Amino acid sequence: AMVRAAYSSGTPAIGVGPGNGPAYIEKTADVPLAVKRIMDSKTFDNGMICASEQSVVCDCDMEAVVRAEMEKQGAYFLNDDQIAKLGKFILRANGTMNPQIVGKSAQVIADLAGIEIPAGTRVLVAKEDGIGYGHPYSNEKLAPILGFYTAKSYVEICELAQKILHYEGAGHTFSMHTKDPKMVDYFAARVPASRIMVNTPSA
Repeated sequence: AMVRAAYSSGTPAIGVGPGNGPAYIEKTADVPLAVKRIMDSKTFDNGMICASEQSVVCDCDMEAVVRAEMEKQGAYFLNDDQIAKLGKFILRANGTMNPQIVGKSAQVIADLAGIEIPAGTRVLVAKEDGIGYGHPYSNEKLAPILGFYTAKSYVEICELAQKILHYEGAGHTFSMHTKDPKMVDYFAARVPASRIMVNTPSA
């Protein structure tokens, strides 16, 4: 509706649809710094913009390190029951985002969804294994909520990122954290995003 309003205002405007940008933490990345950038980007303001990170993706063998660092910096990984409970709350019956979560802190969202989280939690994180209908964490989330995906290799991660973006966010944003310029070239040539961020907060 905002994009339509801008287009009909008489002022030239460029608008896009929902942003569903995945953030890839590649093997060569400085993990604490990458996580700090993502966490800062996702929490500088509870009114999260569409260009902010919507999910974190890493190689399977990086999962433990990335998760530990995220928890160290204030992320809380939901258990299976909490994932299901919050998942039902963040989307409405018609599949669109519940406006009650927008602009709210992780604690307020948890309270509204009826789940208990540790005091001081900055971001709620849900391990997600699918994309599309029935996988609410693969949707855009304008709140301090992140999906978390893993895959076996950068090739599979690139394919995963393409699927995430094609579901809800093609032409929008993709971000990655890496020290390998070849990885940047590989993803930049393949992901359907007009805005590709490297080693920086996406927001």
